[in-house]
Amino acid sequence: MFVLPLTAQDRDYVKRVVNDLSNPGMHGRASFKNGDHIAADYLVREMKKAGLRAFEGSYKQEYSYTVNNFPSKVAAKVDGKPLVPGQDFVVSPSMRSLRRSYELVWLPDTLTKVASVYQLTDTTRLDGKMLVLPDAMGESYRRGIKGVPALAQRSSGNIWWHVSRRRDETDRAAIKVRKESLPEGAKQVSLDVKSELLVNRKAYNVTGFVEGHNQPDSFVVFVAHYDHLGRMGKKALFPGASDNASGTAAVLDLGRYYAANPEKAYYSMVFLLVSGEEAGLLGSYHFVNHPLIPLEKTRFVFNFDMVGTGSEGLSVVNGLSYPEAFRIMESINQQQELFPQITARGESCNSDHCPFHQKGVPAVFLFTRGRENRQYHDTGDIASKLPFTRYEQLFTLVTAFVQQLPAQPAFAVTK
Repeated sequence: MFVLPLTAQDRDYVKRVVNDLSNPGMHGRASFKNGDHIAADYLVREMKKAGLRAFEGSYKQEYSYTVNNFPSKVAAKVDGKPLVPGQDFVVSPSMRSLRRSYELVWLPDTLTKVASVYQLTDTTRLDGKMLVLPDAMGESYRRGIKGVPALAQRSSGNIWWHVSRRRDETDRAAIKVRKESLPEGAKQVSLDVKSELLVNRKAYNVTGFVEGHNQPDSFVVFVAHYDHLGRMGKKALFPGASDNASGTAAVLDLGRYYAANPEKAYYSMVFLLVSGEEAGLLGSYHFVNHPLIPLEKTRFVFNFDMVGTGSEGLSVVNGLSYPEAFRIMESINQQQELFPQITARGESCNSDHCPFHQKGVPAVFLFTRGRENRQYHDTGDIASKLPFTRYEQLFTLVTAFVQQLPAQPAFAVTK
């Protein structure tokens, strides 16, 4: 039986990193006050302290992209009563600046399809009016509805926010609001929103490595995105402790482990912290299109995204694509009784494993499951709510897998 002790990880370090990254001084690690740049500098310092080496003399890999930013005021009122940004409402991430009040037009709570909106509404007569849509209309507040200049979508759950790389060409107004904050019978919504399109804004991936002692020209990559949503105006902070300070901290912890134990690095171990994930996996796509290592010599990629729970188990996205790799993980899990369940999921381009997989590099995405934390893309995703229930077990599973890699043939993908 193969056993790796549960003593190599550093839980206190991981919690400290998550606390640092989700601190208000990081501004949500996005474009607001260059919070992602502040985070990148912090990660470089951590890699240096860990003793990781830099590629080509720099830990940073620069690229650029365009993003819509909300640098100052984001305010809303319902019948004159101010709402709390980020808690009571969020705006469409692609909204332009606007200041206007709207008469509310209530549509039935039974609506589920856009076609029903056109059956019930004359869209040529909506100037100065805002349609109120039910939660069942999906992400209408983000996508918009053609011909509808203003809409408010009520939500019974968490108010999630997102990032947009574009800004609406029209003055379309769209918000998502808690049902309690937009009570039935309300008459008017007033908005005062300032947005700014940042064109070709600089961004950075942060990368370090430990040279392999046996096959230094072959690689194992540990990747996580360190960016998050930033701030929606000055008042609404999205800290991003779970998504994805948790994965970032795990990658740094693995970097410290292999730097302190270089004899365990059979291959060269690469620790890649990317930005731009929330805007469309931009950092990881940039890396695979401008790789610092030969992708064809990369044995395996682990992507960590939201790994701070685990009471209900571990999910392995792309596990069905690489069944032999998943079988090894499952065997380690059973032998060492790490997680109550690990689940193989199919191919999905929902995190930073995807660009590697598309280039033919074996890559999986790990995330933990558990009711102990359900925060996602909201202002409540803070460090104190993240228990890291089975962090030691995750660390053990990954390092045990890596230790078995030299005895394994190349993993073939199953379509």
